[in-house]
Amino acid sequence: MKRYLPIMIILPLGIYGVACSSSSNGQDEANNPADPGSGGDNPSGGGAPTPDAGVDLTVNPIDGIDPAVSVLETDAYTDGAAWHIGQQVLYFTTPLGTGALYRMRVDGSVMKVADGDATTGDFPIGNAVDTNDNGNLYMVNAFDITRTNPMADSGAPEMIANGYMVGGVLTKFDSLKAAVVRKDGTIYATDPGYASVDGPAQNRIYQITPDKQVNVADSFDDIPRPNGIALSPDQTELYVGFTEPQSGSLPYIRKYHLNDDGTLGESLKWTEMDALDSTPDGVEVDQGGNVYVATQAGIAVYKSDGTKIGVIAVPEWPTTMAFGGPDLKTMFITTQNSKIWKVTINIPGIAQ
Repeated sequence: MKRYLPIMIILPLGIYGVACSSSSNGQDEANNPADPGSGGDNPSGGGAPTPDAGVDLTVNPIDGIDPAVSVLETDAYTDGAAWHIGQQVLYFTTPLGTGALYRMRVDGSVMKVADGDATTGDFPIGNAVDTNDNGNLYMVNAFDITRTNPMADSGAPEMIANGYMVGGVLTKFDSLKAAVVRKDGTIYATDPGYASVDGPAQNRIYQITPDKQVNVADSFDDIPRPNGIALSPDQTELYVGFTEPQSGSLPYIRKYHLNDDGTLGESLKWTEMDALDSTPDGVEVDQGGNVYVATQAGIAVYKSDGTKIGVIAVPEWPTTMAFGGPDLKTMFITTQNSKIWKVTINIPGIAQ
């Protein structure tokens, strides 16, 4: 039987409650807000614990897995899935309208973290976590990237980037979508140009250095809409999904080699999607190097050489995914419809 869980909304003026439904029978997080989670393999919050010696990373990651099940009914378009190991919670956003940022436990109990800013139109879209031991959460808003440490009382989020320099002038981001953070603190972010109103959109991939210098790492004139983004397990390669390439071209995933200094090196069109309307969105990678892509048809799964393994069926249109749970084998899936789903994979993933 479905029940409704109160979400505690923490704002400067006080605490308020709203409702969101879940099929979980777990304890309500709002009744125990001081407990951030049960920790995990890396209690400091890093994204990629060392795999257990007994884990076979060469098996088919989706062979024999059970169907996806609903863990939370949101009645909203959800996006930006990111698992925080230190807290053992999933961060996700509801980006439409003014947007909001939430966190959810494995049992489906959920808490609102922040609202979007209706006055500026800057609203939460994506999230990323450190793949080192810092436990930082990076929040990708439409026009900026901010950082906070959920494990500490760090006050207001720290501004990381709100534009890039052109001829000595700060140029605003168009509409950021997703980001991923390397162990050295380098951030890679996609900007698919959805907010462009004056002339054609200029799609970009940004590299943001640990000292917050923003560089346009790649740009495109044909509006391919760079979207989902993920690092390979050894962090030498970057996968980027392109949702809307030139007319007649299939959506695709591009793989970039990463230079030691964090800049983008050589790249290739790593794999094409199966259909023009596949609309690839979020991209994730497991510890065996297999790549997962959210598409209209479900979660498409590929070997590291681009060979397609299969598709994880999802009853609703997926937007993003995140590996989570104590062993990082639970894949949480946000969707365009009304629910967040989860499915158990045979290989642990990377929280990134």
